[in-house]
Amino acid sequence: MNASDTGVASTEFAYGAGHVDPIAALNPGLVYELDKADHITFLCGLKYSSKTLRLITGEAVNCTGNTLPRNLNYASMTAKRARSNSPFTVTFNRTVTNVGTPNSTYISQIVLNHGTKLSFKVSPSVLAMRSVKEKQSFTVTVSGSNIDPKLPSSASLVWSDGTHKVRSPIVVYTDIPDSI
Repeated sequence: MNASDTGVASTEFAYGAGHVDPIAALNPGLVYELDKADHITFLCGLKYSSKTLRLITGEAVNCTGNTLPRNLNYASMTAKRARSNSPFTVTFNRTVTNVGTPNSTYISQIVLNHGTKLSFKVSPSVLAMRSVKEKQSFTVTVSGSNIDPKLPSSASLVWSDGTHKVRSPIVVYTDIPDSI
């Protein structure tokens, strides 16, 4: 897809995570599971007050630790960087659950979008799932510098076992200056 006004390939901000394939959704292979505690941890990372958290959850919540909102176990990964030419590294932590077949091996692939000048590393790059409902964690490390505020840098992580393709968009962007 191209942005009509620029002729440049669109990013995740234009089309999101993509179209849903209802047939493939019945057998996704891997899922990113979330529960109430994950959402509360995310809101704590956003510095929600105890009063606001009580309104949302209906119970008293005490935030502990310093959790980064970008580590919510969600398929999409995004990080906002300050406008700067200095190099940076951002790490995303995720856990997937095997809902496919036992004894399946998922290999990671990073698909770069047009104009992306970032480096990506997935660790581990292969997930060997021995049983259904098995959980495995991985990290995605993104490095780079000098992000164009007019065109966010993006890519996709795709886990594939040859049958399933589990796609996760990754976006790193900066504040957009008022002059744009």
